[in-house]
Amino acid sequence: MFGRSQIARFLIMPKQNPDAELALHKLGQRIREGFAKKHPTPDKSFDTVRDAVREQYEQDQAAEREKKPAPDAAKDQERQPPEPEQDR
Repeated sequence: MFGRSQIARFLIMPKQNPDAELALHKLGQRIREGFAKKHPTPDKSFDTVRDAVREQYEQDQAAEREKKPAPDAAKDQERQPPEPEQDR
């Protein structure tokens, strides 16, 4: 492997250091936590997203209700199982 860097060799052989994945995971978590401390998300952003999600959910539910036909009363009676006979 002439001309390859140490990083390239590491990427080719991922089983070389099993702790590397855990270390990268911890590093990513620390970076995200640090970014969240420096750049907190305002409550207004949460409210905007919550409203958008609620609106989309309500639209989806309305579309589902329109798509399903109303059950027929005669069919409901046919679908009910017969009542069990009582043994004496």
